[in-house]
Amino acid sequence: RSIDFEFETYDKQSFQEAPVVNYPNDYDFTRITEFKKLTSQEHNKTTILKEYPCAEGEPYYPFPTKKHKEHFALYQKDMAMEKDVIFIGRLAEYRYYNMDAVVRSALNVFERELNG
Repeated sequence: RSIDFEFETYDKQSFQEAPVVNYPNDYDFTRITEFKKLTSQEHNKTTILKEYPCAEGEPYYPFPTKKHKEHFALYQKDMAMEKDVIFIGRLAEYRYYNMDAVVRSALNVFERELNG
């Protein structure tokens, strides 16, 4: 699975209320990002990015074939050598996470590190 990205610029201060809005149903796109809201920029125009899921192109999600799992095992060895770094999330665990699960995982790791 991959993603097509489409940028659009508008002659208006704001496009949406939040920097990132997910659209799980009813639209061809799945997310709109309005980047200037992430950095608190003020400008008379705004640019958004729409994300469209697609089958072709660079993979954006884990595809756990035997070859990919073996390749990830090499990364795991490298990660294990880093003593002052905590690796969490999709890339660090080579698995798909919904955002609520990523946040829960991060909080669990923080709690474990804080309390020893």
